[in-house]
Amino acid sequence: MINIENLIYSYPNQQHAALNGVSLNIPAGEFVLLTGTSGAGKSTLLRALSGLVPHFSGGRISGGISVDGRDPIAGGPQQLSQTVGFVFQNPEAQTIVDQVESEIAFALENAAIAPAEMRVRVEEVLQLLELAPLRDRALHTLSGGERQRVAIAAALALRPRVLALDEPTSQLDPQSAADVLHALVRLNEDLGLTIVLAEHRLERVLRYAERVVALEHGRVVADGYTPEVLEQMPQLPPLATLARRLSWSPLPVTVKEGLNFARRLQPGRPVGQDCNLVQRCDGAGPTTAGRGPQVLKAEGIRFAYGRKPALNGVDLQVGEGEAVVLMGRNGSGKTTLLRCRVGLLQAQNGTIEVAGRAIKGRSVADICRDVAYLPQESDDLLFSETV
Repeated sequence: MINIENLIYSYPNQQHAALNGVSLNIPAGEFVLLTGTSGAGKSTLLRALSGLVPHFSGGRISGGISVDGRDPIAGGPQQLSQTVGFVFQNPEAQTIVDQVESEIAFALENAAIAPAEMRVRVEEVLQLLELAPLRDRALHTLSGGERQRVAIAAALALRPRVLALDEPTSQLDPQSAADVLHALVRLNEDLGLTIVLAEHRLERVLRYAERVVALEHGRVVADGYTPEVLEQMPQLPPLATLARRLSWSPLPVTVKEGLNFARRLQPGRPVGQDCNLVQRCDGAGPTTAGRGPQVLKAEGIRFAYGRKPALNGVDLQVGEGEAVVLMGRNGSGKTTLLRCRVGLLQAQNGTIEVAGRAIKGRSVADICRDVAYLPQESDDLLFSETV
C-alpha cells in the first residue's frame, strides 16, 4: 500500500533535513504507530503521504513515495485526497464550516458524492465516533476533544484506503481517546483500512498497533512488530520503562501483561486485588502547604453556548502559591472556566475576582496583567516568525 524509498526532505530555509533517508514498506491493512521525540519527523512523514509535503509547505525533496500506486510528490493533495485521509494534530487547521454535520459532509460534496450516499456516510461516521448528539452543534461551541473527533469523522467519510493521523488523541481525555482508538481498530480489522498514526502517548496506542516505526532526527531507528521492537525503542511508556529496569522479558505492553511479572515479586500475594498499589508515604491527605491569601475566586459561575450549558454554578477559590489541576472529560467545562477567568468569555451569572478585584467590566488586556493564560492551541498565542 505504501512504499517509501530513500526519502529526503528539507523545509524552506532550513539546513537540516526533516526526513533523512527514510525507507519503508507498509502492506495494505497494517496498523502502524510512528513514534519519536518532537521534531523527529513524524508529522512531516505523514504530510508526505498525502502530498502536503512538498506541495503545501515547499522545500526540497528527493527519493520516492507510492501510496496505492499514486505518487504524492507528482500528484499532490488534490489527487491523494480520496486515497489518504489526513487528520491534523490541531483540528482547527482542517475545519471549513461551523456545524458538525455540514463539516463532515463538506468533503463529500466536493467529491460529488450522490446525496443519498452522502446521507448514509455522514450517519455512519456520526454513529461510529459517537457524534450523533452533536450533529447540529456549532464547532466553536465544542471542546478540543470533540472537535478532534469531528475532524476524524470528516476524514473517514470519504472512505480512504489509508488513514494518516497526527497525534489524534493529544486533546482527548482517556475515555474519549479509548473510544477513538477502538473505532480505528474496528476500521482496521473490519474494513482493512491501512492506518499510520503518530503519537507521543505510547501507553494509549501500543496495545493496538501491530507495528512500530521509531524516528529520530529524520531517520528510522527502529522498525518492527510491536513486541519485537520495544527493546530497540529510545522512548518507552512508563510500564515498559519499569519493566526494562527490572529486566523483564518480553517487555509488557498492557497492565495485564505486567501483572504476570509483578506476581513473581511477591509470591502468593494477589497483586491488583487486596494490596495497595498507590499509597502516600505519610498516610496524609491532600497537602495544603503553600496556601496563602486568596488570589482567584469564582462564585456561582454559569455559562452556556446557546442552549448547551457548559458551567452550572461553579464555585472555586485558589490560594496564593497553590498548584491546582482542573480535571474532567472533554466538554465538561475546563476550558470554558479558564476563558471566563480571563474575560475571553463573559460569565452569564456569578462573580469572578482576581487578587480581590472583580473582573467584570475590565478588558482582557487589563485582566491578563494579573493572569497569564496559555490556550490549548499554542498558535493562538504566537505572532512572530522566530522564537
